[in-house]
Amino acid sequence: MEVALFPIPDVVTFPGTVVPLHVFEPRYRQMVNDAVERNMMIGVCHTRKQIRAAKTNMTQAEALSTNQATYLPQTVFSAGYCQITDTSQDGRIFANIVMEQRFQLGDEIQTLPYRINNATAYNDKTEAELELEQAPDTPGFAYTALQALITERLLLIIGDQNPGLVAILNHKDWSQLTPETFSFRIFQFLHLDADVMQDILEMRQPGERLTYLANALTPE
Repeated sequence: MEVALFPIPDVVTFPGTVVPLHVFEPRYRQMVNDAVERNMMIGVCHTRKQIRAAKTNMTQAEALSTNQATYLPQTVFSAGYCQITDTSQDGRIFANIVMEQRFQLGDEIQTLPYRINNATAYNDKTEAELELEQAPDTPGFAYTALQALITERLLLIIGDQNPGLVAILNHKDWSQLTPETFSFRIFQFLHLDADVMQDILEMRQPGERLTYLANALTPE
């Protein structure tokens, strides 16, 4: 599948989440418009390194007419279809990308004005693959306990600061999410160090992601 890439330092996205974008660079404004017109997925991904630095001390007008820094994207990322919500008078685009699934980076198809790569689905391992590796996932009965523990810890962190989020986390629909969906959608509300989130994104077992999250949110 062809995917347009939007590499952003320290931004790791997960399937099942909605990623809001404020797009002002000319190349990425073109990318968003092209992706909507062609019904092409956009991958928003963390970066491995900077290829070219941005100019410094630019005015807003210069920023809107000049491409900024260029980055090498991570090889595993999430992608989805873009919905433009607004366009400002000076051309900036406000959009949401509904992340659908994870992908593994493939061959580059286009470099300029923005990058398009072939990409293949990056899925969790099947039971047969896990048996072959002798690496069983967390037993099913433990998923519910892990999800409940993660939710409890997140509620403690939130306290009474966000009643809307508390209502979501206490709703029965949240408690009934599948382990795979839960281990991704939690990142609509939870933000860790970008490199840690990238590691979690690349994990290929729901139990591994849930166990890591439960440990990360448990006080020492």
